[in-house]
Amino acid sequence: MWIWRLEGFARLALAARDPDQHQVATEALKDLLYNGPILGQALDRAGLLAPPPPRRVIPPRGTGPTRQGGQRDPELRGQCTHCLAWANDRRVMCVACTSWCHEIRKRGGTDAECDRCHRTLMLRDGICRMCRIVIAETEVDTAQIAMKNGDQLWFAHPHAAGLAVGRLLPGTAALQGRFALKRRRTRARAASAPRPSEHLLDPAQLELFPAPPRDWSRLDTTRPPAPTSAAAALVADFTSYMRGRGWSTHSFNGSTRTLRIVTGHLGADVPIQERDIRALVSTYPNLHGARVINYLRLRGLLDARPPSDPCTARARHHATAVTHPAFSTAVHTFIDVLLGQGSTSSRARSPKTVENYVVAILDTLEAWIADGLTDPREVTKNHIEDALDPLRGDKARRLHTALRSFFRALKRERLVFRDPARAISLTSTRSVPTALPSDRIAGLLDHLDDPRDRLMVALVAIYALLPGQLVHLRRSDLDRSRGRLRLRRAGRLDHVIYLDAFTLRLVTAWELQRHRRWPDSSNPHFFVTRNTAVDDSGPSISAGVIQHLFQRVGLPAGRLRVDRIVDEARHSADPVRLMELFGLSNLSATRYVLSAHPDKKHDPITP
Repeated sequence: MWIWRLEGFARLALAARDPDQHQVATEALKDLLYNGPILGQALDRAGLLAPPPPRRVIPPRGTGPTRQGGQRDPELRGQCTHCLAWANDRRVMCVACTSWCHEIRKRGGTDAECDRCHRTLMLRDGICRMCRIVIAETEVDTAQIAMKNGDQLWFAHPHAAGLAVGRLLPGTAALQGRFALKRRRTRARAASAPRPSEHLLDPAQLELFPAPPRDWSRLDTTRPPAPTSAAAALVADFTSYMRGRGWSTHSFNGSTRTLRIVTGHLGADVPIQERDIRALVSTYPNLHGARVINYLRLRGLLDARPPSDPCTARARHHATAVTHPAFSTAVHTFIDVLLGQGSTSSRARSPKTVENYVVAILDTLEAWIADGLTDPREVTKNHIEDALDPLRGDKARRLHTALRSFFRALKRERLVFRDPARAISLTSTRSVPTALPSDRIAGLLDHLDDPRDRLMVALVAIYALLPGQLVHLRRSDLDRSRGRLRLRRAGRLDHVIYLDAFTLRLVTAWELQRHRRWPDSSNPHFFVTRNTAVDDSGPSISAGVIQHLFQRVGLPAGRLRVDRIVDEARHSADPVRLMELFGLSNLSATRYVLSAHPDKKHDPITP
C-alpha cells in the first residue's frame, strides 16, 4: 500500500512540472508532506530533480516590518543584521559586528556585495563577517556542524565567536581563539594519525622479475600503517573465524598481530606470499603464523611456496656442509637416488630414512677427507673395514647399511668404478624378544585420565600397533558398527584388527571428547591435538606426542608391543596366528615363536 501511494505521489509530482521543464522543482516536494523527502531521493537518483534555488538569507528580525513613522518594532529586535546572531537585546547590530564595521571603515572599507552570501554589507577581502565565521567554523569540521545548502547560526555576545579583522589569505579566514586552537589540534591529530603503507601491492602490477625475500627486521612497530578497508575487513573476518573454531581471543593474539602487520604493509588485494609470513614470524618471537597461513589458504589469499620435507631439507644441508666438494656432490647424488630422482627410476625411500643414511656416513666421510682422500673413487675395502672395526652393535650395523647403500648408488650413477662395500659383511647379534615383568604392566591405564592417551596405550598394549600406525590412522579406517580398525600399509595389503568391547568403550570416549572440544574439526586423522584439530590442512600428529606419552607411562612403545606379541606366542605357539593378529611377516612370526618356545628348533608349522 505504501509503494502504491508513493507511486501516485510521484505521478503527481511529474504532472506538476512546467511544460518547458524536464525536472521537478524542489518546492513542489513540500506539498507531498512526509512523502516528499523519500520521493526527492528517488527523483534525484533518476536525474529528475532540479537543483535547489540559490541561497537566500532570511532578513534579520530587526529589519522586518516597521510601525508608522519608520520605527522598528521593539519586539522584533534582537537579531544582528550582519552576522544574524541572536542576543535577545534591543540592538540591531551586535557589539562584535559594530567593532568590525568600525575597523573596516577606518581602513577605508565600504559596503559591497559579499562573494559568498551576496548581501550588501561591510566586507573585508570580499567576505562579510558572518561568512568568515562560517568558513572558520567549518574549515575543520570536527563538530560536524557543516550544513548542506545552509549555515549554522549562533548566539551573540557573550557567546559569540571571536574573529580577527586581519588580512585574509585566498580561501581562508584569519583565525583567532578557539578556531586557531581547533586547527592546531587537527594538525597534530593528522600528523599522529597512521598513514597508508607505501608498499601496498597492486593487483594490476605484474611481476617483472623474482624479488628477493623482504627484510622484516627493519619493520617500524611503533607506528604501524593505516590498514585499508579490505585489510581491516580481512582481520575482522579472521577474528570471527577463529572464535567460531572455539579459540579464545587471547590464544590467537599473536596470529592476529601477524595478519594485521602483513596486510597493513602489503594490503589484502593480492595473495600474500607464504615466505613473507614465515620470515616475519622468525624475526619476532611474539608473532605466530601457522593459523594465518591456513586461514589465507582457505580464503584463496596465499601464495604458497613449494612444499618441502624437513627431513630432506636437513639431509641436503648436511650434504652441503661436507668440506670437500667431490664428496659433497656424491652425497647429493646419493640423496637423489634415495628419493627416486636418479638417472634410473627407482622406488623412493622415506625422507626420514634418507636423513638417517646421510647422518650415519657424515663422520666417516670427514675422516676420509682428513686422511687425504679427495674423491669417492679412492675409497677401498680397507678404508671401510677400518671405519667399521671400532664400532659394535647397532652403530656398526647402521654405518654398514648406509655405506653399502651409498656406494651402490654411486656405482649406478657411474661416479665410482667399483663398489668397495659390496664384499663386506658384518656379523652382528640379534636380540631375542623377551616379555616384560607383569608388575610393570599391571594398572597401566589407571595413571592416565585423557581418553586419547588411554586409547593409544590400549592399541599398543593389546593389538601391538606401531607408533607410526597410530600417527597415520584416519577416521574412515574405523568401523564402529562392526568393531573393525583398518591399518594402511604401503606396498602391502591392509591389515584389519577386531576390537574388543573394552577398546570400543575407549574409542567411544575419545570420539565424544573430540566432538565436544572441536565440533567443526575437518582433520581426517583419528588422533588429533589442540593444534592439528583446527588446522585446515589436516596434518597428522607428530611422533613426539606419542613418544612423550609413553615417557610418562614409563615404558617405550616398542617394548610394550614386543611384550604383547611374546605373550601371544607363548599361548598359541602358532606363527600363522601371529601373522593374522598382528600383521607380521612369516620370518618375524617364526622368530617370536622360537623366542617363546626355545625347545622347538624344528619347523614350528609342522607338528
